[in-house]
Order: sequence, then C-alpha cells, then structure tokens
Amino acid sequence: MIIPISSLTNSMIYENMTEQSVNNKDLSSWWWEPLELISTEFDTPNSYSRIAVDNRNDIHIVTSSGEDILSAGTDLDVFYKKFDYVTKSWSELELVSTGSSSFSEVSEIAIDSAGSIHIVWLESDDILGSGPDRDICYRGKTSSGWGAVELVSVESDSTSTYVSIVADSNGVTHVVWEDFADIIIVDGDQDIYYKHRSAVGIWSAAEIVTDLSIQSAYNPEIQLDSQENVIIAWNDLSDVLGAGTDQDVFYRQLDKDLITWSPLKLISSESDSTSASPSLSKGVDGMIHIVWYDYSDYEGAGTDADIFYKSYDSSLDSWSISDIVSTESTGTAFRPEVDVDGTNSIYVIWEDTTDVGGGGTGNNILFKYLDLNTHTWSSLAILTYNHIASSFYPDLAVDSLGHVHTIFLDNDPSLLGSGADNDLFYKKFVGTPIQPVLDEINPNPISVGNIFLSWSSVQDATNYEIFRETSQFSSVSGLTPIDTSTTASYTDTVNATGYYYYAIVAINEYGDSLVSNVEFVEVIEETSTGIFASLEIGELLIFSGIVLGSQLIFFLLTITLINSKMKSTAKPKTKKK
Repeated sequence: MIIPISSLTNSMIYENMTEQSVNNKDLSSWWWEPLELISTEFDTPNSYSRIAVDNRNDIHIVTSSGEDILSAGTDLDVFYKKFDYVTKSWSELELVSTGSSSFSEVSEIAIDSAGSIHIVWLESDDILGSGPDRDICYRGKTSSGWGAVELVSVESDSTSTYVSIVADSNGVTHVVWEDFADIIIVDGDQDIYYKHRSAVGIWSAAEIVTDLSIQSAYNPEIQLDSQENVIIAWNDLSDVLGAGTDQDVFYRQLDKDLITWSPLKLISSESDSTSASPSLSKGVDGMIHIVWYDYSDYEGAGTDADIFYKSYDSSLDSWSISDIVSTESTGTAFRPEVDVDGTNSIYVIWEDTTDVGGGGTGNNILFKYLDLNTHTWSSLAILTYNHIASSFYPDLAVDSLGHVHTIFLDNDPSLLGSGADNDLFYKKFVGTPIQPVLDEINPNPISVGNIFLSWSSVQDATNYEIFRETSQFSSVSGLTPIDTSTTASYTDTVNATGYYYYAIVAINEYGDSLVSNVEFVEVIEETSTGIFASLEIGELLIFSGIVLGSQLIFFLLTITLINSKMKSTAKPKTKKK
C-alpha cells in the first residue's frame, strides 16, 4: 500500500542540506580507530548499553550487568562511566541503580546543555512503592553528584517496557515508554506514555501518546526539533490512516509549551510490510532524521528486513520519501540508530545477519553515512570485520568535531582477551578537519597597524594556524605560523608597508586540513585625513603660496584703508591771525 504524504524528493531534501552547509566534508579520507574494550571491570555478560556525548566532547556510557561490583549484587544493575576528552581517559565505574535487588536494565541516557546527566531504566524491584511489576526509574547527576532514584511510571499498575529520553536547553527532561497499564484509556493493549521532569525535579502527570491506536504500540523514540517541540515516533499494528494491519511507524508532535498534541501521522507510508524500531536524530538545521527496519520489498529491497530512512521538515510539516540505506544487505538488517553532526552529515549504524566481505557468520555491526557532496549513501563499513561470533545492540553519538563514537556488544572470546561472554566495545570514526575558507581582507589598502582576518568556522577543528608571508604561496610546508587561534578570527599587527599574504590551516588531534585560499592586503603609510589628504606636495605648495599671497594683499589693503580713514577724520588746522 503506497500513500504519498509529501511532494519533497530526497534529492530536494539533500540539496537543501547542502546549501545550508558552508563546507561539505570529504569523509572518504576518514578512518576507524582500533577497537577498544571498555567493559574491563565485568566478568559477567553486559547487556543493552547506550552512549551520549556532551558539549565538551566527553563520552558518557550506561550499561547493565550482573557483575557483583560496587555492592550491586548478582542481579542486573545499571552502571555508568565517562571518557574525559581532555585527559583522554575513562573514569571509574559508577553504580546508578542503587538500592535495587532485582533486574535493572535497558537504560537510556541524555545530557543537557549544562552537562547534567539524565538516566532512565526498567526496574523490576518493588522500590518507591512501584509494586512487583516492572516500572520506569530515573536518576540524574549534576556537578553536585548523583541525585536520588525517582519513580517515573507512578500511575502504572502493570508492566512498563522500553523507554526513551531527551533533555532540552532549559534542563527539562522528556521521557516516553511502553506500558500495558490502562492509565488513561481502558483498551487492554500496550500504549505509549509521555512525561516530563522540570529543571527543579517535578514530574508531570502521564499523558497517552497513542490514544488513536487500536492495537499495541512498541519501541517509542523521542527527539526535539529546532523549536524544541517534542517529536515522538513508534511502531504500531493499528490499521489507521490507511496503514494496513501490518506494523507501521507513526509519529506525533507535542508543542514546545507542552500543551497541544498534533494529529497522528504515518511515516512508513510506502511500506506494505512490517516497519519497526524507529530511531530519531536532529540536524543543526532543525531537520528531523529517522531510520527504521522494514520488510517491504520497496525499490527492489527484497522481502528481508532493510534499513529505511526519511527526513522531516518541521517548517513545512512534511516528510521526504523513503530511502534504502542497507542496499548491500542480503540478510536481516535491524536495530538501526541514527545521528547527525554539525554539518548535517547523517550517520547510521545497525545490526545485520549478512556475512558482508568476511564479516563472520554471526550478526555484524554495519555503518554508513550520507555523502552530502554526492547526495548518496557511502560504501559499507563493517565494524565487526572477521569477528567469529555475534555482535548486538549498536549505538552511536557524534561529537562537536564531527567524530562518530560507536559502541556494541560482542561475544567473540578472541577479541582483546574479553572472554566468551557479551562484552562492550568502542570504536571511533575520525579524520582531519575540512579546509577553511579565508574571507577577503577589508579595507585594502590599509594603513600600517592592525589587520583583521576572519574565515569559515570548521566543525572538525580544535584550533587554527595563521600563516603570513610577503609573497604569494600555495603550500605551508616549511613555513612557520605567526600565531594560532581557537576562534575563526584573528587580528594581526603589521608595522611596515608592503604586500602581505595570509592563509589559514585548521587542525585537530588527528592532523591538519588543506591550506585555505590565500588573501593579500597592501599596507601603506598612515596618511593625514581631511580636505588636504588627497593633495600632492606640489599642489600643497601652490595652495600655500596662494593663501600667503592673499593674506599679504589683505594686510596691505587693510593698512591702506586704515590710513585713509585716519586722514579723512582728522580736524583741519587753523591759521593764526
């Protein structure tokens, strides 16, 4: 069943993205760093794990394990650790689900703009009056340390499953989850519920998202658009909006005032088979990006599960048409995750049963990005190449430099001495910065003194080197920069006249960018200002002579007039008789 919902094509969407990006990266020269084992503290299996990156580029990870460490006991508990970008080191492991004596698992993490950490998870213990059924718990960490464990699903008297979280710029935390409880509508099926937590720690009442659904709803995902409206997607068996009786992906929007819900809308409109497990991310241009797995034989994808992609323009309230990411897959592609960097490059990771290029006989972790230069998806990257077991639950997050951080579970005992249990691994996609663009120097010519330089801000750069020469150049090999800057501007001071040529190189820990374009400026002696500034010396002498001659004539005339006046006013002399 094909139901067109947008007149926008993918090429139009990609073109819009490209126009909004000053410089498109050449990701073809980037590379994957070696695999790293990050669950070294655990001798028992790790389970579902998530990753997030804050605005300082620190990496935050939550995972679950039954390891009896930090007085956690042998039940599943939620643990946290952080990688410090400055010190390049992992923190000590911390226990999040304190006080629990039952299963604590399927944790999700969000970091707000202030760097505060927000974690939610599924809790089976009867804590905070939650009862013996599984519930949603929350715990936050600020600069003051960990707060208390809080119960989110207080209204639920049934099983709560699968949870998603996001934090906005005001420190408000938004949570969605699945629940079999008839909290608001008595329908006996599983629904999606929403709550938010204020910056001061007050939880709102639960609201039902899937009130129009007539079947059970699963896998809720939550994201914010550029206006901080709340976007929620999920998959649902309901035959509404012409979706049919198969699973489809739907979404709703809650306005930024957290009052008004949009109508229910269908995302997987081109699909005539099962569509499930959506993942959402937001670009810097405000576009919302979604991926999901789909069994539809759409555009020759075949009847196995493939990864589908769409984007949403909130200003037009319109979704692009579906695009197939996993074109090389011949098996089952599922559990996709998506993230977007500061240049609107889109990255997708997923789990796949395909033995692609020697990936092994078990499930593999595959990766692609959308190349904005060609408007096409990249070639396939296999993160688990030559692994002899299976990999599970991939996740990814992009930092402010555009570097992609990924984690996944793997039970290959030969990997870095990890053993045969599920361990947590980390891998990073990195590269040197893109080429900056130096702005034309104005004014030109300029007097001896300060020269202001500005150039395009490069997302991949940690700082910039400024080069200055007195002759034209195209390479900085063998040259020494005059200074460095952490911002995309610099003021140089020149004390001698002549022609000066400038160029910029962006740098990060992985190397240098190509040299920017070269711009020149002519520096001249400081000149006078005013009505005489543009006159030559000869003209000034002639002008001075005229002025002096005029003054002399005026002086003589004045003397003559005075003498004449004195004679005319003098009394005549009288003769004596």
